[in-house]
Amino acid sequence: MTYRKQQGISMLGGLVLLAVVGFFLTAIFKVGPLYLDNSFVKAAVASLQKEDVHGMTDKDIRRKLGAQFDMNNVRDIDRKLIKVTREKTRTLVTLDYEKRVNFMGNVDVVVMFNNSYDSSSSGK
Repeated sequence: MTYRKQQGISMLGGLVLLAVVGFFLTAIFKVGPLYLDNSFVKAAVASLQKEDVHGMTDKDIRRKLGAQFDMNNVRDIDRKLIKVTREKTRTLVTLDYEKRVNFMGNVDVVVMFNNSYDSSSSGK
């Protein structure tokens, strides 16, 4: 009995591999920008560490974060979602939001992000 030399991946195997790679590339290109925007949001919230947040008004905090969003081209974050909670010795700034993106057909991906800054944890 003679065995044929192996020739590589079959046509069906190649199509399955192409479908799997296409699925993951679609996921990366659809969901990736959401995480990129959140990294800019996280950096903007972290930049409050350089400010005297406890002495700023809520409007000033929103304006400061909004300026950071504009500078980094983060356009689809509603500034009204920025919550400022004041206590006697600290100020807590939170920005929790979710984004929905159409993945394929009638399948959506929902991603939730939680960002916060606590003035008591900074050096000021």
